[in-house]
Amino acid sequence: MKTIMLLRHAKSSWDDSSLKDFDRPLAKRGKKDTLRMGRFTKDVKSLPGSIISSPAKRAEQTVQLFAKSADIDLSMITWSENLYYGGARDYLSAVQKAPEGVDDIMLVGHNPLLEETVSLLSNEGGGYTVRIPTAALVCLEHPAIEWGQVKPGTARIKWMMIPKLLKNGTFSYSGELPVTSL
Repeated sequence: MKTIMLLRHAKSSWDDSSLKDFDRPLAKRGKKDTLRMGRFTKDVKSLPGSIISSPAKRAEQTVQLFAKSADIDLSMITWSENLYYGGARDYLSAVQKAPEGVDDIMLVGHNPLLEETVSLLSNEGGGYTVRIPTAALVCLEHPAIEWGQVKPGTARIKWMMIPKLLKNGTFSYSGELPVTSL
């Protein structure tokens, strides 16, 4: 069984209008939300063995803060410009090329590409499956033995977590994550 986690970059700052979109950093709220999501992933023991991230500044800061709060070694992170400039098929390609030595991967990127990727993986692109707010994490599972076997419409959404639930204390972990059928 393979696990594919998709993390949307956290809330970015719009304070400096002279910056290119690629160079926008995280806002203060984004940093806090990212730390919450990293701790959550560590607490529920759902850590990736490999992370592939967009190199855009807000995604880079998100993945680095996430890794720090989840106690993940930064050397596990690889960078792919296709997760910024590409499309959902590029995200699928990143999944299919993931290292075979791991069963759990995380892609860190942007909307609408992440929503399109969830839709592509879970229902062959028949429309958006979920709305993914900033710093949200969607977990899909796939019965593949090798990453190259992951095809459109063959994964299922296992769960999704948003920072707001962690911030408000709405979510409490009792040993097993709820399986969500969306």
